[in-house]
Amino acid sequence: MIESILSDWSVFGVIAKLLWLVQLALIVHVFKTGRPFWWLWILLIAPVIGGIAYVLIELLPNLSASGGGFTLWKPRAWRIRELRAGLEETDTVKLRLRLAAELLAGGETAEACTVAEACLNGAFRDDPHTLANVARYRLEAGKFSEAQTALAQVKVEADRMLGNEVTFLRGWAFVQAGRHAEAQPILRPIESVLLGEQPRYFLAVSLAQSGAKPEARAIWEDIRKRFRRAGRGWRRAEQRWFKLAGERLKGTAP
Repeated sequence: MIESILSDWSVFGVIAKLLWLVQLALIVHVFKTGRPFWWLWILLIAPVIGGIAYVLIELLPNLSASGGGFTLWKPRAWRIRELRAGLEETDTVKLRLRLAAELLAGGETAEACTVAEACLNGAFRDDPHTLANVARYRLEAGKFSEAQTALAQVKVEADRMLGNEVTFLRGWAFVQAGRHAEAQPILRPIESVLLGEQPRYFLAVSLAQSGAKPEARAIWEDIRKRFRRAGRGWRRAEQRWFKLAGERLKGTAP
């Protein structure tokens, strides 16, 4: 009888420790990913129910957001391998840009750029959207002069959204080239037109590199604050800039 009770208490102790570890991991996740701080109170006050709610509301939607189903549960290496195999069967611009996106997200920036640049070898070499995409990957790889070459070939015509994107990419290229007097007049107005934090992030980079560090810090801090107040969709899309803004504030960004 006593041994049975002690055994039950031992099991409860193990479960309690596991729940505590899960709760701690979720709290760390809140801090690391910029979730609203009120999640901390929920996790602390109701660890089990709060943890389930956090997983259902914050984690699961993110895992299925870009295609649903089982796709995003696969390791990135698997997704990259499948996209490579798909390209061997059917080499399309769409597949190439998907592969480039996965490579970039995995830190393979140079290869992502090479994969994207191959889009210009076929029928889409003069397509304005393809050129803009290639220019973006060239900028990610630090190839600002090559990016400017691609942007110079883009015929925007009546596509206002593409025009705004190309304008931003030109401003970004000027930041990379250290031409801040030309970059900032482009990035200041465009950041209120384009959706997302990337234009503001690079405006702040330009400001910091040209000596206006207090203004740059204020922008990066605001990016972080707005991220925490935003909904899931915004946080999912802008997580990279939230993280990079934090690294800039700490002085650890490259």
